[in-house]
Amino acid sequence: MTPPLHVIDAPAPGRLATMAHPRGGALLPGEMAALAGAGVRLLVSALTSAEYRRLALAAEPREAHAAGLEFVSFPIPDRRTPAPGIACDILVDRLAGSLRRGEFVVIHCWAGIGRSSLLAAATLVRLGLTPPEAWRRISEARGLLVPGNDGQVDWLDEFACAAQRA
Repeated sequence: MTPPLHVIDAPAPGRLATMAHPRGGALLPGEMAALAGAGVRLLVSALTSAEYRRLALAAEPREAHAAGLEFVSFPIPDRRTPAPGIACDILVDRLAGSLRRGEFVVIHCWAGIGRSSLLAAATLVRLGLTPPEAWRRISEARGLLVPGNDGQVDWLDEFACAAQRA
């Protein structure tokens, strides 16, 4: 069974979705196979190493690759924002490029609300949307208001401003 995916209306030929963390342990290979079967090409996780251990997801990178998925770990502490620096820009450029090529990108964190929505919103901004429009589209797909806190709203606004200056 494919984990519930919240597909976002993105201004690109590809598909973008967020989700809660996959089920871990013995269920993980099936979760990864189901994502691949749904057409997912790139899976991004915002979980921290402590969360991987708690959720029995230490094998997620290996199982994702075994299922034919590209996998990127981009840890962000819960209810926080990415650390300043070029790493986030590189990731967002990669996600936007995948969507422009028509690929299916899925981003997850613990509940699929805060950190995954923040990375999805940054990707939508990179594709030309304003921060409010990005949040609106993600909230619509998710069926609840995102992001998880005002710090994430502020971060995206700063991200968008920096992108305009570049």
